Amino acid sequence: MREDAATPQERLRAIEGDHLAGATELTERLAEVLRDAVARSRATTVGALSAEVLDLGERAIRAHPNMAPLVHLVNVAVRAASGAPTLEDARSALQQALDEFLRERRENARILRERASQLIPEGARVLIHSFSGTVLDALRAARAQGRSFSIVCTEARPLCEGRLLASRALALGLPVTLIVDAAMGEWAGRCALALVGADCISPEGVTNKIGTRLLALAARERGLPIYALAESSKFFPLPLSAARPQAPTEVWETPPAGLVIWNEYFETTPLDAFTAILSEHGPLSPTDVRRHIRNLSFDERLWSRLRSSPSAMNCC
Repeated sequence: MREDAATPQERLRAIEGDHLAGATELTERLAEVLRDAVARSRATTVGALSAEVLDLGERAIRAHPNMAPLVHLVNVAVRAASGAPTLEDARSALQQALDEFLRERRENARILRERASQLIPEGARVLIHSFSGTVLDALRAARAQGRSFSIVCTEARPLCEGRLLASRALALGLPVTLIVDAAMGEWAGRCALALVGADCISPEGVTNKIGTRLLALAARERGLPIYALAESSKFFPLPLSAARPQAPTEVWETPPAGLVIWNEYFETTPLDAFTAILSEHGPLSPTDVRRHIRNLSFDERLWSRLRSSPSAMNCC
């Protein structure tokens, strides 16, 4: 079934089960689910409509508890609907809020893309961990500016999202080397810089694909500049949950009886492990990041649900 022909509930289930797409893609898809759900909703009061949006959004957040943009999207949607005087006003306000959120996010991503592309000099070899749409956009922009450079990307096990990054980079006409994750330390000494994406930037660090901390440590040892690319919808005042056990069979399909397999996708790397966090505002130090985060606020009902969910936050 085509996603555009599916119901909001069916499309939401597809989002819940998608562990390959990044935060940018899933946020765009959730916005369309909420937009469609509001159009189809049989709610008779503003409160009922707001609750429906909150319930749908919470499901997506629980499925991907490390992705801050999903929280920001649900936050603006719930706030817009809740503040309207009538049901029709709530529907209209919510649609406008979704449009504005996506418009602002895309503009911030455009600015970030241009800033990040300037980090890549002619002839450089760039080390990348896992798949990131933001990093790929930076590569595309640098290529469009006429620069020649090469890519070294990790497999990013167990799902091997790095293979997708490798395929997309090859399509840009870039030379690409795919390495096993354990070779990051070796290749950190052969590259000019390292780039990673991020699902969440909190005062505690950068939540991204597991292995990011190892890359940051290798970069520090080798004197390699390493940047985490994240526009401001990735910023969040508390660390979203990185710990979530995944299927052991992704690591070993038929393991011996009694073997314990630890398999998680994400981890949080301290802010000071990076040369800078690069956003649409430019390169940010840990102090800069914390200053930006201080200004964030959230709908009380959404915040209460997040704090009460051990799968959504690394907090009590």
